[in-house]
Amino acid sequence: MSKPEFIARQGRKPTGWLGHIVARVMARETRPENDRALSFLDLADGDSLIDIGCGHGETLFQADRIVRLSGSVGVDFSEVMLKRARARNRDAVWDTRMAFHCADTAALPFPDKRFGKALSVHTIYFWPNPAAHLAEAFRVLRRGGRFLFCYRSTADRRAVEEFPDTVYRFPSVQEVEEKLKLVGFLGPETTTEDIKGRLTHWSIAEKP
Repeated sequence: MSKPEFIARQGRKPTGWLGHIVARVMARETRPENDRALSFLDLADGDSLIDIGCGHGETLFQADRIVRLSGSVGVDFSEVMLKRARARNRDAVWDTRMAFHCADTAALPFPDKRFGKALSVHTIYFWPNPAAHLAEAFRVLRRGGRFLFCYRSTADRRAVEEFPDTVYRFPSVQEVEEKLKLVGFLGPETTTEDIKGRLTHWSIAEKP
């Protein structure tokens, strides 16, 4: 059964009091995918990591527990999510190792080659032009930088049936890999796993 459209829209961009509830639920439900995403990045102390569509900020929080990040950034267009992300990462924000920005991820407010590593989890469904967002990830990465892209696809019938296509557009794995190559990434290599009944893909690519 498909979720009501107003709930699906909160998943895209949480707002208001309902958005705060959605943010808490999403932080809990997506934790396994986020943790797995970090395992592909080979994080090291001092890494500058950008989380594109950072949402609740839990992924950056966990990354900063694994290693001590530096100059890392979360970007999202939901002020509700950013408020939660800043609160969750208050210590790293306080000592200026981490910052959060409200911005369009198809026009990131950072210079070229700013970050050593990047990730984006459960975002592509909401991008009318995915190549524009992926091109921005490519632009802000340094040479040799790794980009991890996590998503569910058309292969996951549960996802396709659960979320209304007026809000969510699920890609195929082939589509994602082709778009990553189109914007200049090397690879990618895709790992697929079932996470609590959610067929999830992690595509890792590198900037030459």
